[in-house]
Amino acid sequence: HPILTNEEASALRQCDHRGWTSKTIDITYDIDGNTKISELLEDICLQGSEAIKDGHSLIVLSDRGVDKNRAAISALLASSALHRHLVTQHERTQVGIILETGEAREVHHFCLLTGYGADAINPYLAFEALYQARDDGLLGDMDDTEIVKSYRKGVAKGMLKIMAKMG
Repeated sequence: HPILTNEEASALRQCDHRGWTSKTIDITYDIDGNTKISELLEDICLQGSEAIKDGHSLIVLSDRGVDKNRAAISALLASSALHRHLVTQHERTQVGIILETGEAREVHHFCLLTGYGADAINPYLAFEALYQARDDGLLGDMDDTEIVKSYRKGVAKGMLKIMAKMG
């Protein structure tokens, strides 16, 4: 399933099993800095290549570092830049790209992210929004497991429907 729960994403971030390890790359930047987006993307790409050289099997692009002083580069831009860089360097088949983002909410977002190189996506903010809706009484008495399962099922069905139209 390309949509990861928070627990699955955490397990992959901390993975160290039979040579499988992961490297987390922060895709946020300081809003007070003068750094250009092109430089940030280049740094992400270089960190991705370095992760492969270090023997990591997974690269996790994460925007969890967003706060009042840090903003995130577009998840689609970051993942597609890394994907294209790795393809150009003939390294893409050596690593999986996992995206941990608050941006992805709708089926269209997930389709674009997977179409542009992400192998799996953890929409942590969408889950938090659903938990809040439940706490506000908008989802009845569903527990966390049911909420996540229903959301993932809906997204997966939507993605399959879009892929079926594409042929």
